Amino acid sequence: MLTKFKFLLLLLLFIPAWTVALAPPFQVSVDPTWQAADPKDVQAVLDSTILSIAPYIGNRRLDPIVVKNEEKGPISLYERDKQGKYIILLDVNGRYWSQLAYQFSHETCHLLSNYDLAPNNLSKQQWFEESLCEAFSLFSLGKLADQWDKNPPYPNWKDYAPELRKYLADMLKEDQRSFAPNLASWYQQHKTTLEADPYADNRRLNEKFASHLLKIFSAYPEAWAAINYMNLGDDSQDKSLTKYLKDWHDNAPANLRAPIQAIQQQLGLQG
Repeated sequence: MLTKFKFLLLLLLFIPAWTVALAPPFQVSVDPTWQAADPKDVQAVLDSTILSIAPYIGNRRLDPIVVKNEEKGPISLYERDKQGKYIILLDVNGRYWSQLAYQFSHETCHLLSNYDLAPNNLSKQQWFEESLCEAFSLFSLGKLADQWDKNPPYPNWKDYAPELRKYLADMLKEDQRSFAPNLASWYQQHKTTLEADPYADNRRLNEKFASHLLKIFSAYPEAWAAINYMNLGDDSQDKSLTKYLKDWHDNAPANLRAPIQAIQQQLGLQG
């Protein structure tokens, strides 16, 4: 019998590329009780975000997603609803489209990374997934701004594209997002803290590491599809980041391995 992760690997390998053009990679619905913004506008932002990231996630398909607005968000729940839909909670009060797209793309990255195969920091490396999804959300904002320059959800939203870029630029200027002088040394310094708490230091450690990941993937934007092959390693007693990255590398197709190898090299964790 195929395990869940082996089935997923086969699915990713054999879905023909031409099917991407026939249907969106996944469907999202907005809870109609959404407060402080028209659910139709929220839907438009989410649909547009999906469109902007679709070229970078390979042939991946996801089950339908329902998005709700709750203070305990942003988070992707491990439990699904009665219809089998993923549940994403976002914490956005009002028409803050940049914040909405930023949070949604981050949580979508968790779904793509097979987060439910390694729940509750089972791997001890959930901090890495959190950091990668932070980097992906920043990348997504830039692509969404490019899209709204030419094809916004509504014609009068075209002028909002600069606001998306400003939101992104302002975050990248934050002190905690500056580059570590030596990433391998930085990791060794914070290794124990990160493995114990994926959100340590109020996510500041995630955000710093995400800056490095964003830079690495900027050289290989087509390789963001490697996210699909995360958390597929065998459940062994070895919970090290070395093993985690090796599993990711070995499960990913050869054409998507370059950024993974760059990450391993910069962390000093090859092999």
